[in-house]
Amino acid sequence: MKEDTPFRIAFCVLCHKYTPVLAELVHQLDAPGNGLFIHVDGKADIGAFAALGKTGRVCFVEPRTKVYWGGFGMVESTLRLFSATRDGGFRYVVLISGDTLPLYPAETIRTVLREAYDRGRQFISANPSITPEEADRIRRRRFCPDKATFARRLLRIAMKCTMRADNPFFDRLPPLEKGSQWIAITDRMRDFIFDYLAAHPDFIPAFRYSHAADELFFHTLLGDSPFAGHNANYSLVHADWSHPGAHPKTLSTSDLSQLSVLKSRGGEIPRFSPASSTTGWTSPATAKSCSGRELRLHGKGTMRNSC
Repeated sequence: MKEDTPFRIAFCVLCHKYTPVLAELVHQLDAPGNGLFIHVDGKADIGAFAALGKTGRVCFVEPRTKVYWGGFGMVESTLRLFSATRDGGFRYVVLISGDTLPLYPAETIRTVLREAYDRGRQFISANPSITPEEADRIRRRRFCPDKATFARRLLRIAMKCTMRADNPFFDRLPPLEKGSQWIAITDRMRDFIFDYLAAHPDFIPAFRYSHAADELFFHTLLGDSPFAGHNANYSLVHADWSHPGAHPKTLSTSDLSQLSVLKSRGGEIPRFSPASSTTGWTSPATAKSCSGRELRLHGKGTMRNSC
């Protein structure tokens, strides 16, 4: 997967189903110097994704993890993706959803990240203001927090009976930090993550039975790293959290003017001003169509297929 390109970017994609949006994402990012590493949820039929593997820049990560909402599988699958990028000369590792479309051309993204790399810039929205309720997501262990089958419900009961609810590894953690799971990191930060986990064997067990670890795991690790001082402290993915609830707003064509404003402010992105925390390259600028029917824009800077 290695190409003779001076600056290479690995796009790590988490997805659970094949959609026209995912196919379009791969098409737009399938450019010299890019690598696309895709983790398909272990519960999904991998055969449905075969068409994406026709380009030599696409790599399906194996083994696959079964991912459940709020479970540690999200972190495990992300670590598998990051590990797969270590042999290829990639300078940046960008984690995105399979429902994401870029707002900017691949070459513009490359120019922006090349400048950021020279500054050692990480893109992780990290907030050290942790509430007691958020800390309890780690302090109190949760067993099989997904929508369980009968067998998994039995496993949950057995684990509750044999394992203590208080997390015995919690007090060994550095100060917790939280933020968006969608991050972009340099190769040095990626390698540091694996070195850190090898040197701190209690770190993964401390998060394994937590709730929504993907919003705390890498952020907490960053705070205990030499890279914290070079963090832009925002994500490159645009999300609209103006509506209440556990998920970002699902965007529609009425939001295109807002996305156009984000794109027109693109001059801010190469400078990576922390004040422009809502400016990200992963929001689509125009609505697509699928057999004449609308593709709805999803609040994580993505398009959700409603066909």
